[in-house]
Order: sequence, then C-alpha cells, then structure tokens
Amino acid sequence: MKLFSKLSALGAVFVAATTFASADTLFLASYGQDAGNGGNNNSALAVIAPPSYAYNNGLPDFTAPVSPYGTLYLPVTNSSVWSLPIGNSSWVSYNTTGPESNPFVNTPNGNYFFTSTFDIDTKDPSIYNGSLSVLADDTVAVFLNGQLLNTPTGTAYPHCSNGTPTCTGDGTLIYLPSNDFVDGTNTLTFQVVQANKSDFGLDFYGSVSTVPEPGSLLLLGTGLMGCAGTLMRRMRA
Repeated sequence: MKLFSKLSALGAVFVAATTFASADTLFLASYGQDAGNGGNNNSALAVIAPPSYAYNNGLPDFTAPVSPYGTLYLPVTNSSVWSLPIGNSSWVSYNTTGPESNPFVNTPNGNYFFTSTFDIDTKDPSIYNGSLSVLADDTVAVFLNGQLLNTPTGTAYPHCSNGTPTCTGDGTLIYLPSNDFVDGTNTLTFQVVQANKSDFGLDFYGSVSTVPEPGSLLLLGTGLMGCAGTLMRRMRA
C-alpha cells in the first residue's frame, strides 16, 4: 500500500508540473531594431562585422550598410515568395529588402552577419536545451556562442536555398545543444547568405528551457499513476 501511495503521489506531481513547465522558458524570435520585442526574451537582431568563426562558403563577407533606424521589420502579407513569419516573429533585414518592400533595395551577393543575445542566470548552463525554426533568403548558417549549428548545402540559389534553411515551408529546425550554452549572456549569430541577388531577409522563432517538454512530464506522470493502479489491482487479487 505504501508503494502504491508513493507512485500515485509521484505521478500526480509530474502531471501537476505540466502546468508550470514553461516557467523557466525563454522565447526567442527575430524582430528589428525599429520594432518592439513582441514579448520575446532576446535582443533585436543587430548587424555585426564578420566574426572570426564565419562559415567559409566561397562568397565575400560583408558588413551590411544599416539603415538609419537599424535593422528593419519586413512586412509579409502573403506567401507567394516567402512564407509568413514563424510564431511570434517577423522577417528582418538591414534595409527594405523584402519582396513586398517599397522602395525595394537589392542585396549584392555575399555573406551578411546578424546577432541577437539572451541571458541565462545559472551556475550550470548545461541544464538548458532549445531549438529554433529558421527561414532565410537565400539561406543561413547559425552559431550559438561561436559554435556552428548547421551547414547550408548547395551552391546555386534560383529561389532561396537549394539546401536548408530556405524561405518557404515551416522553417528548418535547428537544435541548440546544451553544451553550447554559457552562464550569463548567450549570443546567436546568423550568417545570411545571398547568392542570387534580389530579395534578402531572415526569420526565426524558438525557445530555450530548463524543463522537459510538458507532454513528456504528462506522459511520465500518467505512466507512474498507471503503474500504481496495476499494483493495486494485483494486491487486491
């Protein structure tokens, strides 16, 4: 009977924990310096000079010529060229470079670099995990604290990337490994590749958390309660 009570109580704890599972979650999304943060926990995308750890793809590295307002929100009202923004995010660029921008600014071929930061206050940053869904025109290499997280593939870009990430679909899922987090300020760097001139932009949405997925907690909790029920039936038999 004591074991039954313990399993039931532990299962109930895990089920109840699903209510609070998002308490230590940071929400990350792209937004320009000309707009509000939309409730996200990271800083606005900012243009930076090419870092020493840039991914070498044979294209020249540039520092984008930022508009007077900093990075800009790019309005997207239909999905004929780009997918609509992911989650609570927006397409962002150094200027009015989106397919619906007016006046339109063409982006020369090359690599352009953007950064966003978020803070973790813990002695053990390895307890965090996370992911981002990313769209880009033409494509993008993502770094967390200088560590390359994905390798874009392909060399020709007739419409966005012929590898991943691209500018259409649901976004490419990029995981943020626990070992790459640091205590304090964490830096996401985006090396956006332009290889077919014309439209240019970046959009991402994701989260970083110290807790398992709420669904995992619920599954574990209900499993423990199910074990308790089985044990009770055997005891009664």
